[in-house]
Amino acid sequence: MKEFNLDGIDLSSDGAVAEILSRHAENVTGLKNKNAELITRDSDSKTNLETYKVTAEQEKHEAAKALAEKNGNIEDYKIALQNEKDAMINLEATFQQEKEGRILGDALNEFSSGLADDPAGKMYMQSLFNNSVEVKDGVVVSKDATKTMEDLKQSLVSDKANAKYIRADVGSGTGSAGSKGGDGSANTYKGKSMKDMSMAEKVHYLESKNT
Repeated sequence: MKEFNLDGIDLSSDGAVAEILSRHAENVTGLKNKNAELITRDSDSKTNLETYKVTAEQEKHEAAKALAEKNGNIEDYKIALQNEKDAMINLEATFQQEKEGRILGDALNEFSSGLADDPAGKMYMQSLFNNSVEVKDGVVVSKDATKTMEDLKQSLVSDKANAKYIRADVGSGTGSAGSKGGDGSANTYKGKSMKDMSMAEKVHYLESKNT
């Protein structure tokens, strides 16, 4: 990291603070410009972006640390160090939240691909999904430890109350009354057993059993 430069500044002069702030602003502006450039480059990785954010945050505290060290003020230096430490902890927490947000977003998008084109219904189902999952060790898991993610998804889409919110474009066949599926065979839908059905097919099958 570039060291904050106090050379040439008369710390006893009236303009010392203004000059320090001016140099600090130049450093921060330069780092912000680097961040902006980084964001606009599709090839830049999130790791590099986080590195620049960390550097920018460190630079914000460099002026206070440098001034305290120059003046031999131990207490001010300790305060500056603590402020920097707190900022780094907060930044790390932000990075973690952003990472988990991306992971949850990917899982939600996958789940949403099976939802009907109904904005209100989609929001409702997405809310059910979000409230039922969490990220552990970088992986989306069910909050209910007794359920796998597939178990959770199946429970959401097979619930009759949610059937109208699930896409119904897999097939148009409906079973007859009783326990027969869409192709007339017992406990099957279009020749598939329950374990081989897609989410939408399971919904069709369960609906047909209750018609």
